[in-house]
Amino acid sequence: MLSRVAENIYWMARYLERVEGTARLVIATNQTMLDIAPISHVRPLDWFQLIAITGSREYFAKLHATIDETIVVQFLIADAKNPSSILSSLRLARENMRSTRELFPREAWETLNTFTIHTQELLHSDIPAAQRHAFLEGIIDACLKLTGLLDSTMCRDDAFHMFRLGRCLERADMITRILDVRGAGMLESWKQMDLPLRNAVWLTVLRSLSGDQMYRRRVEPRVRGPEVLAFLLKDRQFPRTFRYCIDGVENCLAKLRRDTTAQTVIKAIEQEIYLADVQGLAEEGGLHEFLDKLQIHLGHLHGSIGKTYFNTLPAQTEGTDRSEQTQT
Repeated sequence: MLSRVAENIYWMARYLERVEGTARLVIATNQTMLDIAPISHVRPLDWFQLIAITGSREYFAKLHATIDETIVVQFLIADAKNPSSILSSLRLARENMRSTRELFPREAWETLNTFTIHTQELLHSDIPAAQRHAFLEGIIDACLKLTGLLDSTMCRDDAFHMFRLGRCLERADMITRILDVRGAGMLESWKQMDLPLRNAVWLTVLRSLSGDQMYRRRVEPRVRGPEVLAFLLKDRQFPRTFRYCIDGVENCLAKLRRDTTAQTVIKAIEQEIYLADVQGLAEEGGLHEFLDKLQIHLGHLHGSIGKTYFNTLPAQTEGTDRSEQTQT
């Protein structure tokens, strides 16, 4: 496979995963704010956290002087000047698949093309808050339809493994961002929050990753910080946990061969996860520093993949600005 083709497939997968992840994040935040409002005057969540999670603070600051729900949601969903918005990511995913469409089932290209055009048409006008949930659910459904189509109709060749590699790495990145802003950020105001409120915030972490039901099935019905953190970092069976995604990256690299540097980075990540004291991280502090290490490892992993398969230099190895994590 040509390096440019591999790069386009890798980034198409990352952009699609970014679209779905952003939609889930906005829905979960909105739902949790509605749930928390009647039980506490403390506001452990705010809309600017979404900007921090998506790593778009610098872009946002250039475009907006004020912060409120409408501005943040518009920025994340429909702002063409934000390279990580749903609209921008969807357009970039479409362009990457268009240039490599001969490697994908015809239905996949038709689905993504229709999905992109339809979304652009809807976003020509503002989405009312009352219709936002349905709109974002539609985005998630379309993403699941497309990834399911690719999973079920593609040969398990290099193109498929490159697609899955990009998807797993993007998802792992999103998990660390959500845990960092929601989990680690919450520890700073720990003393102001009673236990039900803390558990409600951990619940929104699970919801952001669509993991609340699977957590209750695999761990326990009650939502508690250390257990949530252990589940999202270490569980190897739920596909939206960090460990599952890293296993997926490792498996794809083994199929694609060649990259021994990335394998070394993965071993370091596995060691960090294995040795992590989740009880202490969730209750005593240090979570931000721990997640920062994982982010740096992911940056190295991305750089190693780019250098090996796309002949690109690792442009970013330690930063966390999502807007810089775009195709060059």
